Amino acid sequence: MRLIHDLAVRRTLYRRPIPTMPDILVIDIPPRHAASSLPLGRYYPIIIETRLELDEIETFLAAERDFPVVPDLFDRRPSAINAADIIFCRYAPPAPNWPLLLLCLWPANFTAMVPPTSDSFARGCYTTEMFESIDALDQAEDRLLATLGRHHPVIVKPIGTAHPAGHA
Repeated sequence: MRLIHDLAVRRTLYRRPIPTMPDILVIDIPPRHAASSLPLGRYYPIIIETRLELDEIETFLAAERDFPVVPDLFDRRPSAINAADIIFCRYAPPAPNWPLLLLCLWPANFTAMVPPTSDSFARGCYTTEMFESIDALDQAEDRLLATLGRHHPVIVKPIGTAHPAGHA
């Protein structure tokens, strides 16, 4: 069996909204494999920083295997991206009926506050959240900014916005 014929039949690539952020391959996990621990109970995001990684994950998903496996190929691979500031990046759905994404890139001084045994950060520096509406994304982002603002001065510099088609 191949994951592209089972676990990862329905998947789409969210292209990076700005050149310095990664692409995200999102798999819509079939109901028999879905779990409440997944974003919105069914999606599995895979952060892809390079074209070679995109080729690598496609090869991984197409490989013949005896049973389904978690496509966590990059989850613990260190990121090649280094940031001095927290970056929130919105990803609009590339097609109808896919969620909006919020990818946060956290600098090392923030990730160091979390125990090293924690799986809080994909690739050591990212968190990802998914939303069914722009209002839900806005609310989550506002809560996160308010929480951060209580501990550190927060300066927000918009570098672009991602809204679903038909919304401004």
